[in-house]
Amino acid sequence: MSVKSPPPPSLYDPSKPQSYFSQCFTNLGLLGRGSFGEVYKVLSLQDGKHYAIKRSVQRFRGDRDRQRSVREARNHERLGRHPHILGFQAAWEERGHLYIQTELCCTSLLMHAEAQPSNTDESVAWAYLCDLLSALQHLHSRGFVHLDLKPANVFLTRSGRLKLGDFGLLLELSGEQRAEVDGREREEREEGQEGDPRYMAPELLRGEYNPAADVFSLGVSILELACNMEVPKGGDGWQQLRQGNLPSEFTNALSAELQSVLRMMLAPDASERATVSQLLALPVVRRQRWKRQVSLILTESLLFLFSLCEIMLSAGRRLLSFLHVPFLLGWTPPVPCTPPRDTWVNDGNCSTPPPSFLYTDTGSLGEDLEFIPDVLEADYSPTVSHR
Repeated sequence: MSVKSPPPPSLYDPSKPQSYFSQCFTNLGLLGRGSFGEVYKVLSLQDGKHYAIKRSVQRFRGDRDRQRSVREARNHERLGRHPHILGFQAAWEERGHLYIQTELCCTSLLMHAEAQPSNTDESVAWAYLCDLLSALQHLHSRGFVHLDLKPANVFLTRSGRLKLGDFGLLLELSGEQRAEVDGREREEREEGQEGDPRYMAPELLRGEYNPAADVFSLGVSILELACNMEVPKGGDGWQQLRQGNLPSEFTNALSAELQSVLRMMLAPDASERATVSQLLALPVVRRQRWKRQVSLILTESLLFLFSLCEIMLSAGRRLLSFLHVPFLLGWTPPVPCTPPRDTWVNDGNCSTPPPSFLYTDTGSLGEDLEFIPDVLEADYSPTVSHR
């Protein structure tokens, strides 16, 4: 698979031994590692912007493995632009590895939730639900299903906007390709390529792939975040969720409206489960979605103004430095002869300013780099419990 946006000839030289990745990007650190790939934070030498690049860990084991990896990149690109879908930039194949370049987010929803000192407020849970319903609506309208929706595969921007990502199990279920998809997925599941069992819909175990599976996974994710509970990966607690029984010791603290929506999303029978369109049409969801959109607009507008002020201030400093005004450079403020006694060092020398006058802050605001660890490998209890 070729690069979506080829670099300028002056930047990438194929005759050099260094890879395209090494020539065109500065690697700023590892963001995360999974069974199928590593994700790095990089600085693009083409446009000076930060991105995330996912690189397959192992070399392609054959043409079938290569086709599976390339399909992930092509499907991600075909999803197009959407406010709640992780933005695709480019993809390329090099030396037996696949590279996928995407927009860079601050952290994953899983890490963000675990870093909170207390339970997620219900209004925040509603906001998460609205963002991800919008993402699924876009994805399903194009004939795709995600099949691996969970907090670890959802990312947050600086403004708190959620972006659905990690499309390694993305499948196209439209028309003529349905039989081909079913056959391919059945073979790949035999190889162990399947979603997280904690969020998996019951019909997936029977080889039934449909948009309703994403609704179920989203319901489990919102239940986990809103109730601050650990989702069981097996045992009686796992069975109870797939029988439509929500743990009352956690859900009793939720409003009746949110409990009702969760029950619609976690219906055991896929044919009786609410669709994304039906959920978005609910009055309570429409109301919460409107509030969420207003909140995002205000937050992102303030962040834009703040960034604009930073750019103008930086430009002003460079301009003053470039002008080199003589009278400004030659002038120094006079030192007072009789400063207050309590603010000076008691050494008898009134020409030496105190330590507070000598201090100069040369630091600058830095960007916190958060590392997203692997998918949790703790041995979860078979019953539902708090984090």
